[in-house]
Amino acid sequence: EIVSKKDDRGRKTIYDTLPRQFSTWLSVGRLDYASEGLLLLTDSPVIADALMHSDLEREYYLKVKGTVSKQVIEAMQNGLEIKNEKKGAHAKTKITSMSFAPFIDFEIFGSSGGYTKLRVVINEGKNRELRRFFGHFDLEVMDLKRVAFGALDLGMLKAGKHRYLENGEYEKLRDFLKFNEIRY
Repeated sequence: EIVSKKDDRGRKTIYDTLPRQFSTWLSVGRLDYASEGLLLLTDSPVIADALMHSDLEREYYLKVKGTVSKQVIEAMQNGLEIKNEKKGAHAKTKITSMSFAPFIDFEIFGSSGGYTKLRVVINEGKNRELRRFFGHFDLEVMDLKRVAFGALDLGMLKAGKHRYLENGEYEKLRDFLKFNEIRY
């Protein structure tokens, strides 16, 4: 499913499967068509914007085609600047340069069969950020799943399912908004 209200190519959107009462809600960021995982929805444009442009941590599990080299590890630790490059981007993108902050955390689980599995934690939410980062090193992202956003964790929630925030999660969201002086 695509994270959009409608798709000009006729692909199924998240709003096609969500209950009707969510049809006007906004997604907090996006997951591209080839990604899966935690996606937040809100009925508040102010909250959506605050979360999208925050430095809250986002945690992902990835599988990349190839082996993560020392050069990739150094870039995850120190950040990366790319110029005049579109690897990992959409075919129609006009953005050819990007800066990547150092990853907050990462763990390489291992390599087998020509693939490497890893966990990464970043605090930016740029379009196709991880695909472009790893693409720079000729590592194609085969699987990408967001498992956490700030204090919210995907847990055991299955693909295509939804749930409301729990009381403790609401409290943490309110604390974040109050700390950042965001009125909603």
